[in-house]
Amino acid sequence: MADEIVWSGGKLIHARVTDKVNSKIEKGTLAGVNAIVVHQTGAATAQSSFSSYDAGLNGAHFLIDTDGAIYQTARIDQKCWHVGNIRSRCNEMKACDTDALKAVNALLFKKGESYSARIKSLSQHEAGKAYPVRYPINEDSLGIEIVGEFSAKSQTYATVNKNQNTSLSWLVGVLETKLVLDADDIYRHGSIAYKQASEGSTANWTNP
Repeated sequence: MADEIVWSGGKLIHARVTDKVNSKIEKGTLAGVNAIVVHQTGAATAQSSFSSYDAGLNGAHFLIDTDGAIYQTARIDQKCWHVGNIRSRCNEMKACDTDALKAVNALLFKKGESYSARIKSLSQHEAGKAYPVRYPINEDSLGIEIVGEFSAKSQTYATVNKNQNTSLSWLVGVLETKLVLDADDIYRHGSIAYKQASEGSTANWTNP
């Protein structure tokens, strides 16, 4: 069947998906997947991301181009560096108990440390918690990149277009089925990490 979905060796085999897996961004075995994080690339073309992946640093598992084309760039059983430092979930949701809030504030506002050092310490503290008490991290999530330029002038990402959202909706649905995830396990990068809040803000995987 033309629409049959097949998984082989961590790869999604389907007519809608082009294999562009780059082993340089695969950073070891991903034991299990609890969540999906939706990103935007910050660049205007898919090729920019492919070139960046060749450097072997940050990357994600899938990339959606401006025309809606879907590329798999890493296997789903391999870890990628795509999340970065995460925020405190209970703090962001105003749900910390007294002790948890005290611990978060002690790290986030520690005197004598740079901002980057403080958010790194907080992220490491959060990573010690179990999901979903904390936000997803590299060790338990997949990343989906959407090609979208970042404007330094306006400090915002490009609006995710209809073709991209249609492909994102399809891909998220396939991954939810494969990994037994639900709507609460899909996150925008700008909402969970120390990134621009507009990153992924116009991505729509529920009603594209």
